[in-house]
Amino acid sequence: MEINEKVLELKVKEAELKEQLAYYEAYPPVNNMGKWARQTAIDRISERLAKVQEKINFHDSIYLSNEIYKEWKKDVK
Repeated sequence: MEINEKVLELKVKEAELKEQLAYYEAYPPVNNMGKWARQTAIDRISERLAKVQEKINFHDSIYLSNEIYKEWKKDVK
């Protein structure tokens, strides 16, 4: 599996998590239990989203550094 494919899969996951987060942020709580459940869901999704974005940045930086290295090798030859 190439890094590009991993990044694409992570970007799809990121879009899904953003959609879920938007849903729960717009979700009106009914009572205190609803407020608690809503906040718990928002916190959980936000943590997952942060992890996915961190992985995307990591894979993007690896891909970029590989591309820079390939260009450098071409220039050296």
